Amino acid sequence: MNISLARQHYRMTKENNVSNEDKNAFAIKLAMEQLLKAMHGLMSSVSIEDKEQNFEIALTRIYLLQKCLDFEAGGDLAKNLFRVYERVRQDIIKSCIGDTDAISLENAISYITLIYEGWSEITK
Repeated sequence: MNISLARQHYRMTKENNVSNEDKNAFAIKLAMEQLLKAMHGLMSSVSIEDKEQNFEIALTRIYLLQKCLDFEAGGDLAKNLFRVYERVRQDIIKSCIGDTDAISLENAISYITLIYEGWSEITK
């Protein structure tokens, strides 16, 4: 009886851990989707209100993605992703203050799209 109960508890714990990992992967994927949508919105927004909303969403999603990086387990990959996210963040800010051209924001969208596609393949 005790062995059966222990096995059941082990299975439930294992399923919960996988479930939490799946939830984290989904949250990162969702953050990237929202980031891409906000960045495209920055490219096409006409009103100041729309730009402000897209700007806020983009920066908070970048922050979330940076905070999710595990530098101990991720090593150089995590460091490089942090650098890319930081560059994208700077491009977003520069585009909103008119300090750069649209090509920089388009390139930033390309970087995030590439990361998103890779993440989507990993999480299938």
